[in-house]
Amino acid sequence: MKKFFNNLQFRSKIIWIFGIMFFFSTAISGVSYYKYTSHDIEENFRVSAESVLVQIVDTLDMRLGVIRQRSQGMLTNFTFVVSVSDYLNNPNDINVVKAMGTVSSFLKDLEIGENLLHSSYIYTDKGEFDNFVRIRNWQFDFKESEYYKSYMEESGKAIRWFPPQRDQIFQDTDQIIPCVRQFSVQGYAGSLYLVLQLKVKQLEYLLEGKYGFFDKILILDQNGNTIIGSEGLDSAELIKMAEEWKGKETVITGDYQYGGNTYLVTSAVLSENGWQIWGLKSRETLLGSLQSLRNVIFETMGVIFLIGVATIWLLSHQLTSSLRKLEKRMSLVEKGNFNTRFFYPYKDEVGSLAKSFNYMIGEIQSLVVKQEETIEELKRERDYAAEVQKQKRKAELRALQAQINPHFLYNTLNAITWQAADQGAEEISILSNSLGKFFRISLSKGAEVITLREELEHVTSYLDIQRIRYHSRLNYQIDVGEQWLDCRVIKLILQPLTENSIYHGIKERQGTGLIRIYEEQCCAGKEQILKLIVWDDGAGIPEDKLKVLNEALRKGETDRSEGYGIYNVNERLRLYFGEDYGLQFESVKGQWTKAILTLPVRDWGID
Repeated sequence: MKKFFNNLQFRSKIIWIFGIMFFFSTAISGVSYYKYTSHDIEENFRVSAESVLVQIVDTLDMRLGVIRQRSQGMLTNFTFVVSVSDYLNNPNDINVVKAMGTVSSFLKDLEIGENLLHSSYIYTDKGEFDNFVRIRNWQFDFKESEYYKSYMEESGKAIRWFPPQRDQIFQDTDQIIPCVRQFSVQGYAGSLYLVLQLKVKQLEYLLEGKYGFFDKILILDQNGNTIIGSEGLDSAELIKMAEEWKGKETVITGDYQYGGNTYLVTSAVLSENGWQIWGLKSRETLLGSLQSLRNVIFETMGVIFLIGVATIWLLSHQLTSSLRKLEKRMSLVEKGNFNTRFFYPYKDEVGSLAKSFNYMIGEIQSLVVKQEETIEELKRERDYAAEVQKQKRKAELRALQAQINPHFLYNTLNAITWQAADQGAEEISILSNSLGKFFRISLSKGAEVITLREELEHVTSYLDIQRIRYHSRLNYQIDVGEQWLDCRVIKLILQPLTENSIYHGIKERQGTGLIRIYEEQCCAGKEQILKLIVWDDGAGIPEDKLKVLNEALRKGETDRSEGYGIYNVNERLRLYFGEDYGLQFESVKGQWTKAILTLPVRDWGID
């Protein structure tokens, strides 16, 4: 082969050398560009898929959480409990009529408030209840159903979910997802069961808009049963993948082989009931747009190769002794020295070649400069995207501030109703006035920053409402110095902490509880620090749980379903003031708990 090459004409050698050089440089560039583009598309999809799946999980967690909270509110409502208790302990005609009216009314309100609910049903040893909206299937025997048998076979969990099925309780053909909740009432030893049936079609409707992003979406329960999803998927293989990923991250991604295709898989778990949500995208579909790019690369390689060979073949006829000098210059270029030039004093073919050579080197230098500029532009775009994400996060936090706890509003309106019926109109004025102040300051005409005076007025309104609700079980004191009342703070940072003190502290103790709000001042270098403290003498926090809570607050975690309000307050303080500020807890189990807000005293403004 070497001898054959050496015997070729010099002109043919040049043609072969430059032809091969053009071919391989173009091929390597084309293949590298294709691989980079395909990898970039996959990575962008994974990031977007995680974001879309987080939205789905947040939506379903919120909807299922609302259903759980509202059902809990119904089961603990005084009127509901008294009516059911009277019926169970003394099932005469009067108590039966009262219980049927009260329970059906509560069940009807529960279903009207949430369109994801299909129907509801309560089973007791003395009788069954529904809201009289649907026709009952009188052949249905709760004690013979899988719902009751699951509690008999395995005790422990009060709330249990079952796979989709045809409605057994009512006479229709709708597909429903049953959720059974075991509960009890004071003074009755038997077990009671609340069955909430979710609409499969409504759940599918919530996911309908996401099929444009994913090719397939699948929801599995903790036992591997399909709740919602594409037909024919191997759920056992997906569950095996989930076990391998268990404990790594909240949202996980990977590859899945199905039907001869490779799918990019994204998965997350609902915190409400442990459902596993899967989003699948075919790699072939995702990279299908690159087929045209492959064709363009091959065509370009062919054109460049042919043009290069033809040009070299023509110029090779005019080669002179100057070609060796040019060859030396080209060797320098091959080593990366783009500052070299070939100067030829005449205007013949070699001079033209020298001029072309010099122009080519200049173009390469220009392309290198442009490449560096492109890299800088990509860095700026990356920084801009990060800033957009930060602003988006701020907007989401602002939207969270505008939300009103429907469970609290529900209890407050019930308190107004009870006081009107039992004590007359005197306390209605207090409740209405306090509730009006609560909402007025919550809205604050869209402002995110208010004075400490307004924040204290807001929490005072909240505590006045709760004190009327709990009567003599709740007292409070607010001891904040006058000099701090005009300080500017982020709104809605004290109310979630007082709510936390009531529901996790005062309610868990016997007798009257006390909540005290006061301030402490300290310095960090040249900057004044104000500490707002919400103290209660409630049940306290166990030491191990306290340690986990403070560590999560220090890291700025926000994706916990338990205690979401306090994590939201902490994250807002860290976002506005920096990671050196935020929320921490101190507590002694069974004695007291102290929530400490740390924020700077400075002149600042936030739109």
